[in-house]
Amino acid sequence: MRQMDTKSLINYIALKILGGSDYILDALEEYLVNGEGPATVAYKYNISKHQLRGYAQRIIEKSGNEIRAKKVIPILKQISQDVKPIVKRTEVGLYTCELCGTTLAKEDTEEHVRRNHKDVLSATVKHMMEKLEEIKKSQQKTVILTSASE
Repeated sequence: MRQMDTKSLINYIALKILGGSDYILDALEEYLVNGEGPATVAYKYNISKHQLRGYAQRIIEKSGNEIRAKKVIPILKQISQDVKPIVKRTEVGLYTCELCGTTLAKEDTEEHVRRNHKDVLSATVKHMMEKLEEIKKSQQKTVILTSASE
């Protein structure tokens, strides 16, 4: 079994949420955890089933395996519940960064966050890691999200 890279996983989710894909964890929970069909979930979130499967594959890879991925998604939802997108979709289908006002195509939103708002991304990842530590401390049993260095 592969070890999980917790920081990479949290960074991936934070980037998705900040870049305007704040539905990702809900979609993954319905698809991976609840067993909904990919076409149904994709339709509900207005994405392709190929995108959904791609998101799922990335989470599985970063988690180490599918069983662990199914267990970490609810934890990721919990630690990211107060993270809000900084890139929002406009009425005409374009995306606008609320921090700098830049108008973007959907495929450029995450790269924009990564390049232009590293400080926000870093702060978000740090906040999520701190929330994870709080969860670990509050529970007697081991939380599934542990870093490879621990």
